[in-house]
Amino acid sequence: MFCSKCGLETPDDSQFCRKCGQAVGAVSNTSAAVLAPSKPKAPLVRWPFMALAALLALFIWFAVGANKSSNPNGPNPIQQLVKQQRTQTLNNPALAVGANRYSYFKLDVPPGATGVQLQGNFTASGGSGNDVEVYVLPETDFVNWQNRHAAKTYYNSGKVTVGNLNLTLPPDAGSYYLVFDNRFSLLSQKSVRLNATLTYYE
Repeated sequence: MFCSKCGLETPDDSQFCRKCGQAVGAVSNTSAAVLAPSKPKAPLVRWPFMALAALLALFIWFAVGANKSSNPNGPNPIQQLVKQQRTQTLNNPALAVGANRYSYFKLDVPPGATGVQLQGNFTASGGSGNDVEVYVLPETDFVNWQNRHAAKTYYNSGKVTVGNLNLTLPPDAGSYYLVFDNRFSLLSQKSVRLNATLTYYE
């Protein structure tokens, strides 16, 4: 074989030219390839963060889903973290409702409120039946009800002596009216004991 640099003829088993020192055999390339150091692979450090993010997403999805299934209009866990709960107490041990009259509480809910709930109980006494009719209405329907027109109610007790309130009300409705109706009684005044709370997140 001949040296590619100076052209000197060298034996076939030679690795270098005897004149100029140029590598002439294929072995030198192989040796260089074998001796080249390999770069170490970078360790995978991102998988713990990805696993943590997946677990967090799964927790939020489960919590929100469970909350919606039990109370579709109630606050989800995120709302409970970022919003503040407000409570309005309705407590009247002797609310007088005259014969052929009614009494009511106006319940104001601010815009953007969520998880609106009315909970509590009431007891009526007076007259021959110790009874009263209780309604929960939105504002526009309260006006219709006052004028004895058809009205949508979120709660209608019928004539009862004792009743429980456990309502989830739509958000952003403005005002609700909790009405104690004695218009069916022409002579007897009724006394109503009320213990209830209106709560919402704002």
